[in-house]
Amino acid sequence: MNRLAITNIEIHNKTYLAYNLLDERRNLIDFQIFSNDSMLNNIYVGKVENVIENLNAAFVRISQNQRCYLPLNKVNSIIFVKKNSKKNKLVVGDEIVVQIVKDAVKTKEPVASCELTFEGDYSVLTTKNKKMGVSRKLDENTKSTFNEILQKYKEPDFGIVIRTNAKEVDLDKVECDIKKIITKYKDIKEHAKHKSMYDILYNSPKGFIAKIKSQNSENIDYIYTDIKDVYDEINNHLGYIVQKKMLKFYDDKDVSLKTLYNIRSFVDELTQKKVKLKSGANIIIEALETLTIIDVNTSKCLKKENVIEKVNSEAAIEIARQLRLRNISGMIIIDFINMDSKEKNYNLIQCLKKEIAKDPVKTDFIDITKLGLVELTRKKISKSLIDIIREK
Repeated sequence: MNRLAITNIEIHNKTYLAYNLLDERRNLIDFQIFSNDSMLNNIYVGKVENVIENLNAAFVRISQNQRCYLPLNKVNSIIFVKKNSKKNKLVVGDEIVVQIVKDAVKTKEPVASCELTFEGDYSVLTTKNKKMGVSRKLDENTKSTFNEILQKYKEPDFGIVIRTNAKEVDLDKVECDIKKIITKYKDIKEHAKHKSMYDILYNSPKGFIAKIKSQNSENIDYIYTDIKDVYDEINNHLGYIVQKKMLKFYDDKDVSLKTLYNIRSFVDELTQKKVKLKSGANIIIEALETLTIIDVNTSKCLKKENVIEKVNSEAAIEIARQLRLRNISGMIIIDFINMDSKEKNYNLIQCLKKEIAKDPVKTDFIDITKLGLVELTRKKISKSLIDIIREK
């Protein structure tokens, strides 16, 4: 029975909201902490401050104190609030509608897009992809039913995808959800022209709401929280959770939620460089400025080839898990223990590929260097656990 616990936790004298998904043995499946300064998915009226052709990007100011980076390959379907010239392309001074798609990380500014996305309870609207679609995880009969519904709402401006969690929901609720996100999009598009520079057109729901939506609800049996605001937010935004009676308010005065589920120890483990494996070996995770280096180590008594193969396989599974839990992104270099057999090396890489394929964040196997180092990349969507904690 998988349980999701959402509670406050203090790290270095700062309070964060911790999202902890645990299996029936209370092993950690998914983890994330949220700070209060995230702008992810917010929509603003911004002013183009600079266009740099060499970078194929623009800088757009969304407030007096904040500007964002706008890749020019994300400027399709631009909603202009004010056009500063008769040129079709983006120019300095244009006022446009942008959505934040990546939070600021260290010295890097947040990344914006002119392609808008709105997430409902059971559906997602996007102006990037104009196609109507249904989650691949749904069976063919369900897909056929939803595809028929979607055709009624097909328009040239946007596409809609039905989520996996719509499977056991009444069709009228799914249609109501579709209508809601379409209305939200059209309202913003219509009212933007009457707004002023730096206005916030849309405040995204809290980060944990988006996180729960991205999670297959079939993998969660209960959601516990001891925070009234979190309980109310889930009630307001996630109707299907309430309908399934999954949401529970935890109010035991004797044992706190973080103590019950050992959350403090999870945070401590995920901020340590060394991760111990059941075999007695360990992996060392070193997060640098532009890449992460992971080293697999074993003791001298475990140098037999058949043991090394098992340790490497165990390490591959744990490395994929650590990438998810720590939200590590960018370039990742892994130094496994050397093996002489090409077949064993091949099996190890296949094991690693299988594990990273489970990651909801795009993670790619790149290559093996001449020195035998494995190269991966993982898409950066939001700040890593370490980046969040290191912020002052």
